[in-house]
Amino acid sequence: FGSGVPRALGLQAMPVGPDIIDEEPGTPSTATATPEKALNTEPQDESPTKSSRVCLFVQEVRTTVRGSLREARVPTLFSLVVGMVLIALYYGGGAATRPAFDALAELKSETGLWFAVVSTCLFGGVLPSMVMAAMGGLQRPYGVNLLFNVLLWALLGLCVDKLYELQGILFGDQQDAPTIVRKVLFDQFVWNPFLAVPFLAVVFRWRDFGFPLWKGCQDVLRPSSLLLAYCSTLLTCWGSWIPGTSVVYAFPEVLQIPAFNIILFSYSIVISIISQRASSSGESPPAQQNSGEPAQDVGGAV
Repeated sequence: FGSGVPRALGLQAMPVGPDIIDEEPGTPSTATATPEKALNTEPQDESPTKSSRVCLFVQEVRTTVRGSLREARVPTLFSLVVGMVLIALYYGGGAATRPAFDALAELKSETGLWFAVVSTCLFGGVLPSMVMAAMGGLQRPYGVNLLFNVLLWALLGLCVDKLYELQGILFGDQQDAPTIVRKVLFDQFVWNPFLAVPFLAVVFRWRDFGFPLWKGCQDVLRPSSLLLAYCSTLLTCWGSWIPGTSVVYAFPEVLQIPAFNIILFSYSIVISIISQRASSSGESPPAQQNSGEPAQDVGGAV
């Protein structure tokens, strides 16, 4: 009499014992879930994660560059205005201003690399460091950071001077539009992304983390944070130096370093602020972690 009655009435026999599963309405049955279906859900969770990481990284780059440029737009605009004024004085000043430019060109010709090294240290390291220290934005210890800025810009002044000489050989020393465009393209899309900016991204992070000798270098060279610093530095470099080098290459080769240094003064402050922001976006440098203080803008180097 057991199961015959339900079958005769057209009813399905209910399982008894451990096979009965107490499930709430609307909840998927675990009995029907298969391993294949569970595995199929994994790629759907992984793809949005990668996409969100890319979006977050792009947002960090945009926030870092936009915030730093907003704070330093006055010195950047000042440099561009000064550059245009120099062009106007050189080409339109005539006999009133040409002797001063000729004297500067003669000094550069006589001193050679020394002029490039000393003037670039002054406009890229010493003067921006003094400005940032007066504003309370220069990282401590002051002496160590000042020495870092001077040595960094001594090296970069030498490299930039040789870069201008190389471009004079490759493209000529004319100040016509095609020559200026070739030099700007070589400067901004060969020299900067492949040589100058990678170097600056590493040395600035090294400075922001307190000049570690060995143990802390793994934090300095962390790939994601280093890539953020590289992208931020490169975008800022393009924003400042595509118009800046258009001014520089409008001068004869002997006057290009002086024009470069005028624009460099404000760019040095801008890029230093952005380097500090990029370093603190991924992780806080050790000095900030120990003190518990918020990140401060650091100035005085390109």
